[in-house]
Amino acid sequence: MYHFPDILVFLCLFASGCFFGYYCKHAYVYDNLWVHWHALLGGVVAVALAGGLTLRKYLKRQQSYDHFYVIFYGLICYLISCCFMLTGNLNICFYFGFIGIGTTLIPCYSYISLRSSSRGLRPARIAFGNALHFAGFTVGFSVFNEFEPIYCGWIYLGISLFMLAGVVVNEVLQHLGVHNYKVSFDLAFNLLNEEKLVFLPNKSIFALFAGRDDYYVQRNRQWWVVSLAAVLMLERALLYSASYQQLAWSSTFAYMATQHLYGPYALYTFGCALGCALMARYKPKLLYLMFGVIKITALSALLGVYDENATEQCFYFLCFYYTSIGVYSSVVFQLVLECTPLLYTELALAVAYVIELLVLEVLKYETLADDNWQELLGIGIFNILLTAVCIALVCILVPRSRGLIEMRNKLMGVRRRRPSTPPQSKLWNTNYFVYHDLQPDDVRCVKLDGNRVFQQYPKESDASEEPPKIGERLASICSGKGAFY
Repeated sequence: MYHFPDILVFLCLFASGCFFGYYCKHAYVYDNLWVHWHALLGGVVAVALAGGLTLRKYLKRQQSYDHFYVIFYGLICYLISCCFMLTGNLNICFYFGFIGIGTTLIPCYSYISLRSSSRGLRPARIAFGNALHFAGFTVGFSVFNEFEPIYCGWIYLGISLFMLAGVVVNEVLQHLGVHNYKVSFDLAFNLLNEEKLVFLPNKSIFALFAGRDDYYVQRNRQWWVVSLAAVLMLERALLYSASYQQLAWSSTFAYMATQHLYGPYALYTFGCALGCALMARYKPKLLYLMFGVIKITALSALLGVYDENATEQCFYFLCFYYTSIGVYSSVVFQLVLECTPLLYTELALAVAYVIELLVLEVLKYETLADDNWQELLGIGIFNILLTAVCIALVCILVPRSRGLIEMRNKLMGVRRRRPSTPPQSKLWNTNYFVYHDLQPDDVRCVKLDGNRVFQQYPKESDASEEPPKIGERLASICSGKGAFY
């Protein structure tokens, strides 16, 4: 029961992905560019919501864990969107759907980050949420049917009602004391949050370490790392390139004789799931380096073998391309959630989401290009160069995942000094010998079998009499002068 809120948040990400996938398929089938700008409403709502949450944290100076109240409102918007979908009014349906997406993604990812422990599993949890979101995206993209919106409406209505029931049950369990979702697995964050010390300004944080001999302060590079997230989000959003999606669909039809339009997103979802499994063991910067190089290689090979009349030659390279993007796609959310100042986490996440939506809508205009090869070549070269820059920046700037408080201190330049003398491993430097004030000369090393050494205390004098040999002892006993002992 303790992990029920986390499971509920992951399922909410799946539900938001379903609505987003349905919209993207609708935008592809009905090529009306004005309709595509429905998505910007989700970005505006996300920024407004993030601003409100930031203001609330600033006034309370404490994390109040209001995420499920916001998620509940987002699910209500999904429910209203489903009602319009059942009546066939898809324009109004998308408006309410994107309001629901904007009010669901921000609290879900924020809650995942807050609930993570300080053992370094936050990247894997964020990757798992990203994988579920795009799994829902693939489902929504695949079930779309322009002739039967009512059929899809009943599916999404069932998903929305199920998630609403889950949020209500979660609040009832919280009220009954079965679990407590308003607490983090990070002990340091909990302690500082109770004392209202989490959202202190930088000057107050530096004052906590002023005059201490065991800490020193370096240059603050927190906002440099956060600005890197904007570049990574731009690189990630190139996934929605209409030219490469069209190439993937045509190559799939030529190679497999089937029209699975959701194929690129299914491969991307598989890459997200693979990245989630790998991030539980390996560092995110290592995965970004490895699969970024694989992506560059696959994209270069794809541009080299491209033939408009034989697109089946690009099939395998496209599989590597979309899978490799999915593996490291969650690193941008890790940067935003771990490296942003704790007061502005939701606001930075909303800005990243707006960047993704803007790139998504701009890339829709690729369909107006007359020369498809020139469009593929231009986007491909830009993608290769941008990925190479992102790999270098990630390897230089991305820190190792820790607790939120440790990450904040490290990025602000607060470092612990190393001891001037190396730690001693001798036995007389352990707690027992220090407690009794024993020196190395007070003990005598007695070598036992193998490598075992016994430290004898008190140390025997050098002039101590050696024990008699066995022959002398037997002679003494036989003469009656000795005794058994």
